[in-house]
Amino acid sequence: MPTTFIAQVPLLAGTYEITIDNERIAELKPSAMPTDLYVGPTLFDIQVNGYGGRTCRMPSPDKEDALAYISRLLRQRGIGWWMPTITTASAEDLLMAFACCGRALDADADTAASVVGLHLEGPYISQVDGPRGAHGLEHVRSPDWDEVQRLQDACSGRIKLLTLAPEVDGAVPFIKKCVAADIVVAMGHTDLDRDSLSRAVDAGATLATHLGNGAHDQIQRHNNYLWYQLAEERIYASFIADNQHLPQECLYSMLRAKGFERSVLVSDSVLLGGMNAGVYEVRGREIEMLESGRIVVPGTPNLAGSGSNLLECVEFATALGKVEHAQAWAMASVNPAQLMRMDDRLGVEVGKEAALTVYRLGADGVQVEVVETWVAGRKVFDVERDEVLGMPDQPLDAAAPI
Repeated sequence: MPTTFIAQVPLLAGTYEITIDNERIAELKPSAMPTDLYVGPTLFDIQVNGYGGRTCRMPSPDKEDALAYISRLLRQRGIGWWMPTITTASAEDLLMAFACCGRALDADADTAASVVGLHLEGPYISQVDGPRGAHGLEHVRSPDWDEVQRLQDACSGRIKLLTLAPEVDGAVPFIKKCVAADIVVAMGHTDLDRDSLSRAVDAGATLATHLGNGAHDQIQRHNNYLWYQLAEERIYASFIADNQHLPQECLYSMLRAKGFERSVLVSDSVLLGGMNAGVYEVRGREIEMLESGRIVVPGTPNLAGSGSNLLECVEFATALGKVEHAQAWAMASVNPAQLMRMDDRLGVEVGKEAALTVYRLGADGVQVEVVETWVAGRKVFDVERDEVLGMPDQPLDAAAPI
């Protein structure tokens, strides 16, 4: 049966009567009816390592698979589409991680409707301290197309995004193979120069991954990889807008340098994401979630991942980046869809999939209260119908990397 509701559509700057039928937006008519509801394309996070005490890279110790659990948590926060992200590890661990994801998604069509692809971040990145970030040096290696094919076989071809350092040996022919295989290539954890950037973009790379992070503390003030990637008009850049990874002035400036139409918001959340403040033991070491939401090694200022979800990043971008709500929402929905060549599916337009988030917007124009989340024409979260999940006291996947 068709479903019709009236809501304000910030991306269209108006109020509309929206009809959903047969999994798609069947009709969109301007309306003069007053309403406090808003609707946008569902939020789309292309970089999620884990959330709510679970990681994307290993089976969960209880009956519900990690990807299904994380999907439920994210849907309640208006994030209907997302990409589990697997970072640098040994060949054996990567194969296990992608096989786990593949089995889970093959067995669960509901979760697979939200997980629109997988993101391999590394291991083909810079060995240099700073750009390498928290990725283990012992597992950093040269691009290996045979390995990628093995990983694709393990996850039923679901790798859709791959982050590498374009300056490493063999990167350019590897990028071309990825593009030919319909894998979007991003540049990150990199010590690139002008020439390696240009060669990579010519070969088909289209994104700078979490620009401003995975970088040296000190760089040459004029000639450096931040300016090069901000100035390259052919690529998008993603930004971790969690109020921790990029200072306010940095986020403000970078968004405007890259341009709102070429900026993508990501959470880069880890398994402690969303959990209460406290000290947790993860993989034999202590990790602390501060009251501010910052995840650190206790007693140090060093970041140990992001604790925010993408909805919170939209709110931070609006408030701290001084971005209009509609612009922030676009950077977290239609922009990543365009990057991933899925914009034929996502948007508030007739014929597009009914992948939507219905919400109320605070008087400050910042705070968002999610009312409903729709995926593939089905209401997968309704705040009046569904119990909002709480967070566990301890991470259930504490033996995994954060």
